Amino acid sequence: MRHIRSMMMISRKVDEERGQRIKDVRTNVLKLRSQEEFAQLLSKHGRPVTRGAVGNWERGAEVGIESLKAICQIANVDLDWLAFNRAPKAGSLISSFDPDQQHEPIDCDAESYARESWTPQVDGAIPELDVRLGAGNGTIGELISVPFANGTISAHRIIAEWLLPEDYLRHEAKASPSHTVIFEIIGDSMQPSFHPGDRVLIDLSQNQFSVDAVYAISDGFAEPQIKRLQRVPFSNPTEVRIISDNPALETFTVELNRLTVIGRVCGHISRK
Repeated sequence: MRHIRSMMMISRKVDEERGQRIKDVRTNVLKLRSQEEFAQLLSKHGRPVTRGAVGNWERGAEVGIESLKAICQIANVDLDWLAFNRAPKAGSLISSFDPDQQHEPIDCDAESYARESWTPQVDGAIPELDVRLGAGNGTIGELISVPFANGTISAHRIIAEWLLPEDYLRHEAKASPSHTVIFEIIGDSMQPSFHPGDRVLIDLSQNQFSVDAVYAISDGFAEPQIKRLQRVPFSNPTEVRIISDNPALETFTVELNRLTVIGRVCGHISRK
């Protein structure tokens, strides 16, 4: 009897987590504020759906596979992730995309490298990745896969190599040379600490929040962001404040388990 009760609790937790993913798709991917809007959109692409049904799904009620497929088709999300929180098949990639750029998408069948297995053209160099969401074909062209949201992999072209002293990386930046990549800063959300065009060194092996610091993070749907994370004292489950150094922008508080930490920012190359 205890075993049956335990299985029921696991099943309920799985349903509730799936409901949260459905809600995240509605609010964060499709940018729909109401369940009514979501129901109307789904009804246009298949069998009629009511607002009550959407509300029940988001609270953890059972949802049919056809409805899940319809959500995936509309929102362009992976069915395995939405239904079961599984990562896509090994080797599958999420290509970078920028709606303001006209460019050829990344070939998802192209060979990519984990950071630690990639060999630079210049011995000891650190790769700079094109994380500006497809803003060009790159100058070197090889792909590096980076851990991304929900267990998926994001492939980014290597656009440059930077030669930095290994002693600096290990002892000053406290970074692993074989796991470090370079991202370019875009936008002004982290000014005055980081300016557009600056580069940051990110250690992909430091992908767990451990101390208050600046990290590359993902919320599961948007492009990677550089933000300052600060633990909320005495929170259980652990919550963190997501801080933009730009004082004009709002600080958010979320549960840590809802974030994907891509890596810790270990160094800063300023253009000024």
